[in-house]
Amino acid sequence: MRIDDIIRIVDGLLQNFPSIDHIESIKTDPDKIKRGDLFLDIYNSLENQREAAEKGAFSIISEEIFKIIDEEIAWIEVDSLRLACVKLARYEFSKKNSHIILLDDISQEILLNSTRNLEFVKLSSDVHKTLITILGSGENVKYTCSDERLAFSLDPDCHKISCRFDLEVLDLKSPFYTSFICNNKFYHDIKIPKIFAKKLCSVITYLNNNNIEHNIQKLHLNKHFSSVFVDYGLNKKEFGQGEKVVIFENDMEKLELEIKHLSEFSNQYITCIPKRYRNYFTNHKNIILFSTIEEIEDIIRKDFRYILIFGKKNNYEGIFKVKQEDYRSLF
Repeated sequence: MRIDDIIRIVDGLLQNFPSIDHIESIKTDPDKIKRGDLFLDIYNSLENQREAAEKGAFSIISEEIFKIIDEEIAWIEVDSLRLACVKLARYEFSKKNSHIILLDDISQEILLNSTRNLEFVKLSSDVHKTLITILGSGENVKYTCSDERLAFSLDPDCHKISCRFDLEVLDLKSPFYTSFICNNKFYHDIKIPKIFAKKLCSVITYLNNNNIEHNIQKLHLNKHFSSVFVDYGLNKKEFGQGEKVVIFENDMEKLELEIKHLSEFSNQYITCIPKRYRNYFTNHKNIILFSTIEEIEDIIRKDFRYILIFGKKNNYEGIFKVKQEDYRSLF
């Protein structure tokens, strides 16, 4: 890509008169810079700018050019690096004959986990990551995005999945499985709580209407109502086995739904909330406040069947142990 075109796209200001006039590729990580690359300095870091220049970058874009280290390369200053990335991403997207499907985060996870092929590519809400994803994708790609503002800024013609369907949820025996009839087809014990059944049915209908192959029999949500089955020693067990279940949710609105969902199955549940959020859950029963991961370990060992934790699952992975042995079934 020509430097002149980049300056025009990002509405940048060239700070010097370089000898080079084009770049080979775009990078945001200075460690990955190769000769001929354009470096997007997302952290406005003099150290990163210096490293990129030393590794052979042909151009550097930043909100603040501290010092022109090498007059031979192009130093471009912009008012907003985020906006510059959006403009570059939109330009690259426009050349690929692709389109964006706007989905909420749960529907997006269902879609990507049930298709498991290269037909759909997820776009992050992080604009810098989205730019790199689009740059690395081929043509005629279907992108999925849960960030409505970003999706429309890249693709004014992006659309939401909006399908008409018939759904009947059948009697449930577990908070982690759902059996239902969608458009006259029976689905048995799908690994998803019933509170997300409508989203699942909408995705299924979309995939069927577009003749896209999919398989929901092994569907498992990892980001919402994400479960870890354990014994009293906090050893991990297979899904559906063990003495108790630790569940993670990092979205406050969904947590409210999940508390009600668990209460319909058992009174042997608790919800663990970081103390800084205490004022948001004053109307709920079975709430335990905590400050440290050590406190969570003690709580999990207590005699509760379900422990719902408000937080990111990755932050607590160190609590659990992996042990190979025969499993007792919880259900």
